Amino acid sequence: MAAIDDEHSSPRKLPSIRRALLWLGIACTVPTILVASAAAYEDYLLRKERVYETAVSMARTLVAELERELRGVESGLRILATSEELQQGKLGAFHRRLQDALQLQNVDGYVLLDNHDMLVANSSAPYPSPPIRSVLPDAIRQQARSPQGVVTNLFNTALRGEQTIAVGIPVTLQGQVQYGLFAEIRPQRISQILRRQALPAGWVAAALDKEALIVGRTREEARYIGQHAVPTLAVAVRRQQDGTLHSTTKEGVPVLTAFSHSRDRMWAVAIGAPIASLQADLWRSMIWVLAVSLAIIAMGIWAAYRLALRIRTSITALIEPAIALGRGDTLPVPPTRYRETALLGSALQHAGQMLSDTQRLAYHDPLTSLCNRVLFTELASHALAAAARTSRSVAILAIDLDRFKIVNDTYGHGTGDQILKIAAERMSGALRSSDVLSRFGGDEFVVLLDAGGQEAAEQVARNLNAALAAPYPGVLVDLSGSIGIAVFPDDGDTLNRLLQAADKALYRAKAAGRNRYAIATRPHRAAASGAGDTGE
Repeated sequence: MAAIDDEHSSPRKLPSIRRALLWLGIACTVPTILVASAAAYEDYLLRKERVYETAVSMARTLVAELERELRGVESGLRILATSEELQQGKLGAFHRRLQDALQLQNVDGYVLLDNHDMLVANSSAPYPSPPIRSVLPDAIRQQARSPQGVVTNLFNTALRGEQTIAVGIPVTLQGQVQYGLFAEIRPQRISQILRRQALPAGWVAAALDKEALIVGRTREEARYIGQHAVPTLAVAVRRQQDGTLHSTTKEGVPVLTAFSHSRDRMWAVAIGAPIASLQADLWRSMIWVLAVSLAIIAMGIWAAYRLALRIRTSITALIEPAIALGRGDTLPVPPTRYRETALLGSALQHAGQMLSDTQRLAYHDPLTSLCNRVLFTELASHALAAAARTSRSVAILAIDLDRFKIVNDTYGHGTGDQILKIAAERMSGALRSSDVLSRFGGDEFVVLLDAGGQEAAEQVARNLNAALAAPYPGVLVDLSGSIGIAVFPDDGDTLNRLLQAADKALYRAKAAGRNRYAIATRPHRAAASGAGDTGE
């Protein structure tokens, strides 16, 4: 029995580490190549899907931009329709007003048609001019006399022979529709609106009317405006509100196409992303997979003969840093001779850094770098305990940015984040180094004034109101701050009660008109001063 045990335990009968690592490397190489290839193709499919999503989003954005422009033109027409000159029948003076309006509106001309469809005023011609019958179809002229007005398809003007679209509304005098007022918009202006959206290199966008005619294009507009979209796109646009498809551009370039309609389905914007760039990415990924696979094979063979002799020493050198990481400490990782152990050491250092960063993030707001609710609660609790022992006052200020939601809705959350950073910097500059400023979430901030009574808190609130009310770069919204003040121990003997009192005062400051502060109400103060509010 002992002989058998000795035979099976003999080192000669056991595989060497080098041989085991060699076979392991070979066994892992083929599955790795297959998995990496599948991952590369999956990445190609995901990129393709992201391209579609991006193109649809851009198309919807451009449709919304076009709709905003057309609504602005329609609003300008309605203002002109109610002008005193037109209401009093002074067409010469109204003609001058139309010419003045051209300087303010994003249009190329105005025309006024009477009930006989004759041009009685044209901003592009002197007044008076010989009457000319309109080239607009009867259906368009009739729809323009409806209360909601009309936006036309692309058509040729009679006077200039140019392609244009028109926005028309009725003009009512003494309860009767007497005229139709139209604004002409050339396709070049539509193209300019499309080019406001920064498209990736090689992408192309086009605006289509109800007949799938191209009325604006980001590239080679003069060549293709007035032509129909390619058949596959034209059919899809007529059938669906939004959609995606494989198509070609007018130049014959294969593209992934996404399109979206306006709400009234009078307009559509199509965006094409070239397929060639995606396929090039796929080939690059496959070549990268092949190169990495070959490198893995070479490293496996090299490691099989070199790593076995010193693997124990290399791994042992990492044990102490790993144990230190488990204790929450960090130790320098000694250099090693092997890539794998070096990467493992780098990973340990990275993990230590991540642990340090996680500890920091646990107590600080990632956007503004201010302390968060957790750290503020700890600091405030210590301050209140010390204040209770020494019988001194501590003030809590609750701050909320006025009209901040309008910034997010109008300019987007990226601009909103920049506003929050600026507001945090301004408030930090208006506070003392001993004061604690915290972001509780959204546009809500809280300040702890240690050893500060009501009078000091009011002065700080005034400074904060002035800092927050200053203009913000790139934003036209009138931003400011509303502040609620609560003082320990008069307004609460615990942190939660002080925060609740400060919040209530904050809401009263907002209700009083924003950009001001309010003091938490107390029974004796209400009896002395009525509502218990102070502010400015």
